[in-house]
Amino acid sequence: MNENDTELKTGKKLEIVYFLFTGKPLGSLMDALSTREVIESQRFVWDRTVEMGIKVRGNQFDRKEITRKMTSTPKYQSQQNCTERVYYCKGTHCIHSNPDCARNKIKQQLDVMGEVFQGYIKSAKRKKELLLE
Repeated sequence: MNENDTELKTGKKLEIVYFLFTGKPLGSLMDALSTREVIESQRFVWDRTVEMGIKVRGNQFDRKEITRKMTSTPKYQSQQNCTERVYYCKGTHCIHSNPDCARNKIKQQLDVMGEVFQGYIKSAKRKKELLLE
């Protein structure tokens, strides 16, 4: 696999899953990653968080359970005194033109997704305990 491949390496995926299940902040993993790996990590964590949400909440799952806990793009841009169009910040454009700011945003999002993931785990444990009573 070379730098142009879009698939995150298995070892990194396992590390991310370990962080998700143990509740460690995911943002701390991003500093040592390439830009491509940061983008792929964000996608990977999003997919795992959604997957867990669907498994735990079933038909009641709504992706907004995750996104409403994140800082909105306009608010984040305002906090950073950014004048770019919102589209650039929402997409992956800014990670190339302003990598520090974009990585910071992604780190925050990853940490939120990790917290939501932990909430799903706790919810699943409660359901299991209730079933065993």
